[in-house]
Amino acid sequence: MTTRAELEAALARAEAAWHKANDELDRAQAARVQANAAWDKAVAERRTSGGDRRKADTIWDKFAERRKAVADRRHAHAERDQANTAWDRAHAERDQARAAWDKARAALDERNRAERKP
Repeated sequence: MTTRAELEAALARAEAAWHKANDELDRAQAARVQANAAWDKAVAERRTSGGDRRKADTIWDKFAERRKAVADRRHAHAERDQANTAWDRAHAERDQARAAWDKARAALDERNRAERKP
């Protein structure tokens, strides 16, 4: 049977892991917000560039700009996907840390109940 000190140390480690995972989730959320803002900006630029294609210039004059805009949208989309993946991973790690914390808390509570019984 494990000692009270071991259970309390396990609970403290689990709580620290949960706090670390929660901080990582906050950082991932901030990165996700930035990626979504970049995506929104790329989409907004795409919508405003539609009128430029109707000008009298030939399409070949605007071809390089359009390719750059498409590349920018793809880049923003990839960053947004990476940020969402990082957020999902951080969320799962936080859930695992919370489960470990709950397990350690339950073990310590069980130990406390066992000590109180005559």
